[in-house]
Amino acid sequence: MPDLIHAHYFVTMGPLLIVTATAFIVMVLEFCLPRVDARVWLGLSILGTLAAVVTAAVHAGQRALTLNSVVQDAFSAVFSLVILGTTLLILWFALDFARREPQAPKEHPYLILFAVAGALTMASAVDLVTLYVGLELLSVASYVLVGVRRQSARSTEGAVKYLLMGSIGSAVLLYGMSFIYGLTGSTNLYDLGQQGMMLWTNYPAVTVLAFLLMLCGMGFKLSLVPFHAWTPDTYAGAPGPVSALLATLSKTAGFALLLRMLLFIFNGAPQVYVWAGVISAATMVVGNLAALPQRHMKRMLAFSSVAQAGYLLVPFALFGASGYQDWIALFDSLVFYLVAYTFMTVGAFAVIWWVSRQTRSFDASVLDGLARRNPWLAGALTVFLLGLAGMPLTAGFVGKLYLLIDTVHLHEVWLGVLLFLTSAVSFYYYFGWIRRMFQPAVSDAELAGTVLAADAGVFTFGLQFDNPPITPHPGDEHWQDDVEGVRVSAAPDETGASDQQVGDGSAGTDARPGIVLQTLIAVCVIGTLVLGVAPAVLLHGLWAVGWYQ
Repeated sequence: MPDLIHAHYFVTMGPLLIVTATAFIVMVLEFCLPRVDARVWLGLSILGTLAAVVTAAVHAGQRALTLNSVVQDAFSAVFSLVILGTTLLILWFALDFARREPQAPKEHPYLILFAVAGALTMASAVDLVTLYVGLELLSVASYVLVGVRRQSARSTEGAVKYLLMGSIGSAVLLYGMSFIYGLTGSTNLYDLGQQGMMLWTNYPAVTVLAFLLMLCGMGFKLSLVPFHAWTPDTYAGAPGPVSALLATLSKTAGFALLLRMLLFIFNGAPQVYVWAGVISAATMVVGNLAALPQRHMKRMLAFSSVAQAGYLLVPFALFGASGYQDWIALFDSLVFYLVAYTFMTVGAFAVIWWVSRQTRSFDASVLDGLARRNPWLAGALTVFLLGLAGMPLTAGFVGKLYLLIDTVHLHEVWLGVLLFLTSAVSFYYYFGWIRRMFQPAVSDAELAGTVLAADAGVFTFGLQFDNPPITPHPGDEHWQDDVEGVRVSAAPDETGASDQQVGDGSAGTDARPGIVLQTLIAVCVIGTLVLGVAPAVLLHGLWAVGWYQ
């Protein structure tokens, strides 16, 4: 009988097995003990994730292949650690969310872990079928996380749009994979890597079609233009931790899958990567222009994440113009920007969630005078916005600088110039928020009496970016984004009153964030600044692992 305990399964799938086992344990315990505080299950989820981090770190320098489908190599080690690190930030965020909102859905902990299991599979699989299963596991868990609050119309709307667009993306991706399987008779990436030149030589048209279908299929998942229409509504309807998960962990796993899949299959067809440059350029331009008129803070961060996805796609456009010796620099640039983007985005969503909870509104006007009300939150949000804009001494600046250097080095200057110009455009809406925070605040009476223009439409390049009506009044039906327990049972009467109620009645009563949220924000601030001042802290770790081990 084989010794399964000492087989290399745990080397290749250790973090995945730990996360999956923790998810099932939390799910069963939550079902058997429904009255237990959700923070207990979040704490158990954090412990399981920490165990997975330790396992991934211990096996980082090893190499093994299991069932010809899952591999432990430098690539999977790096992306698994990034995914697990992001998971810790998301769970930490959810821990404070559950404390502030006692009626928050208790399904969050194990659904997040199942999504992480799918993400880990996407980072370590070397078979198209296994990669697709991991992608669907992440997607299905994300759909439920967005729509789990059935009492929220906005949450349901975002979940339905996400489900429909995600399903289309999965079908398009699978259609592209079917062409590759039909031409080669294999789904294993190692086998496909040896046939890359044959594909381009014998079937150039079908190869280009398969590349476009696979890239566009993942474009739905990564919010690439023109497949990004679901993003603002989904981010606005999801709870704060779930929005942060979609903007960070989902993108990290998606780019890991795209990177491994495209480089193996199309290594002999450098000409096809020009299409990645076209989509990257469109995403940078449309994402930044669409963010300009946004007043809803989560929708603005959603369009900002679209633009950031365009920046992250830049290395893919450069693979066709580079040799294997240049790929290491592109890998480093991509991972560095993903880590920097994670710190900045999770921190920004955490601050926005707290501010909106206090003011009962997601309108950007609630940031007015934040520096006077809470200097710490204003300073932290300023750091995150400066990083997203790409200002010096932040991780965002260093990440964009590396991408710009890569475009110049590999003679794709037009893409670097566009990256610079679109980043300059983003200064307008990022610095608009900063200006608001450090200007005098309006009075409570003025804030309560403010009613924003409803259904204002702004058309850019034929696309409509709408600003839904927002009001800071506690009873408004549009306040259903992050406050749990809202019930809408009747329309307002003639006096404007309504029988809507906020479940626990505690939202907006705490003057300052608790130690859990403050710690999370502090970690994100430190990560943003340290990577901006001393990027070698991360790069030395990447060099130590070695991409070709």
